[in-house]
Amino acid sequence: MKNKKVKAILSAVAVIAAAGSGILCAVKHGGQKKTAAMAVDEPVLHEEGLTEEKVREYLLRLFRLYEDSEFDDLVEFLGDGSDPREYAADNYSGQLFPYLKKNMKDVMRLEGDDGTGKEPFSMTDVLFCYPACMISCEIMELFSDSFGLCLESEIWMLENGEFASVYCVSLAKDGGRGSYRLLDTYIKNPGDIPVCFDDLESSLAKIIEAVEEGREPELP
Repeated sequence: MKNKKVKAILSAVAVIAAAGSGILCAVKHGGQKKTAAMAVDEPVLHEEGLTEEKVREYLLRLFRLYEDSEFDDLVEFLGDGSDPREYAADNYSGQLFPYLKKNMKDVMRLEGDDGTGKEPFSMTDVLFCYPACMISCEIMELFSDSFGLCLESEIWMLENGEFASVYCVSLAKDGGRGSYRLLDTYIKNPGDIPVCFDDLESSLAKIIEAVEEGREPELP
């Protein structure tokens, strides 16, 4: 796993550096290949789009990938033998649905700005085949005082019901910034999840609190 993260950092830093020099063609070509491969065996988006019931269904599927022990406190709180995952999905879906519905977007592989106040840049190459919204983020690495370099592990919920594990490498220097996202995997098994359950819950709570206060959530 450590080698995987190091490779993600090195490859993404190279991409960000190339973007600064205007060398994007190789990255874009690779992204097109990835997009074509992702189109296989994906769930079909329901015609009505995202609904609160669908959000509940998606969250329940994600929660079922976590260990039973992660829900011990909730089991004790409920005290009636009901399914804690069902309760959590019910509880979060209603509060998160308006935010998720509003913030589903096309996710770009590369984005940032040069620090001069000009229009931010982004690659036209999308990371997913469907709009998505990030629901959790965990910073893994951070270096130096003169510039910032960090690797983040993110969970994105796609509009079609899938969850994706994504690496995001960000470089900030002299007021400018650049971020490059790499798709790690679509989350199908417990080992695919990049964020522990406590951190996921913390992220969801931050989103809900920010929505109630009328501001954008700060993740992680």
